[in-house]
Amino acid sequence: MTKETCENRYAQILKAQGVYVITIDCVDWYEYGGFMMPAYLPHCCPDINSEMARKAVLISGKPFARWHSLYGLVENSEWWYILRKEAWSLDQCSANTRSKIRRGCKQLESRLLNPAELQEAAYDVCIKAVARYGHKEFLPSREAFEKKIKAAAAMPETLEFFGVFSGGRLVGFSENYIQDNAVFCESIWYDPAFLPVYSSYVLTAETLKNYLNERRFKYVLDGCRSLYHRSEIQDYLIQTFGFTKEYALLNVAYRPVFGAIMKTAYAAKGPIWHLNRIWKNNTLDKVGGILKQEYIRRTSENQARLLGK
Repeated sequence: MTKETCENRYAQILKAQGVYVITIDCVDWYEYGGFMMPAYLPHCCPDINSEMARKAVLISGKPFARWHSLYGLVENSEWWYILRKEAWSLDQCSANTRSKIRRGCKQLESRLLNPAELQEAAYDVCIKAVARYGHKEFLPSREAFEKKIKAAAAMPETLEFFGVFSGGRLVGFSENYIQDNAVFCESIWYDPAFLPVYSSYVLTAETLKNYLNERRFKYVLDGCRSLYHRSEIQDYLIQTFGFTKEYALLNVAYRPVFGAIMKTAYAAKGPIWHLNRIWKNNTLDKVGGILKQEYIRRTSENQARLLGK
């Protein structure tokens, strides 16, 4: 790999936030949700093979490592990323969406945030967002959030925050990681009291305008397919703002013991998924999600075999 490939600012800013990061054969991996992932946006991820992934598992001690292949080179698969490539235009939206954006813009303002604004009000927005939906596990500690702001101030070309305001008050914001002229909106937080005046519409529209129209980025990324539930936000972005699915194949390398457990559990995936649909439980959601991941891995393996890859 080239020297430029090894100088990964995305991995560096994750590390500055306290995220566990390792480098193997000039490829950076980071811990996410208890497993390892490559620290790259999908279009610029280096080629990774199973041996490299197994090293990441061995060194990190995590149960598995996950990565993709053939990004944008398969027409359809069970693994995808949700993104928008084309320039943003209000005229492309439905009449209902245009009306909501226009009404929202009369009361709200959306723009990039500076560190002082983040220090003053951003964490309170996170608290209100989590309180509304009852998912306390998603709230970062104040210390972790402060580290993120400090890292963004040190590397502003890699992490930006885009906010939406009501009368000068911050009521929502996104955390946007930049790599190779593309942006990943990794987390989005809204004060629920301002959703009825279309804060989410205004923030999304202005974010797309900024990155796609004004700065000519390759794409705005929301993330990969959700494994734990049907993602309402991804459906919203596709139906309302013209995001699309960019397909790839999914690969997973397991620790030997975890792989053996997976083979046994996979035989019972049907009953587990059925129980998952009728009983909401965080542990069961995680088990169901990991089994869904294994299902996608197997379908991807079969698809690669058919493609001769």
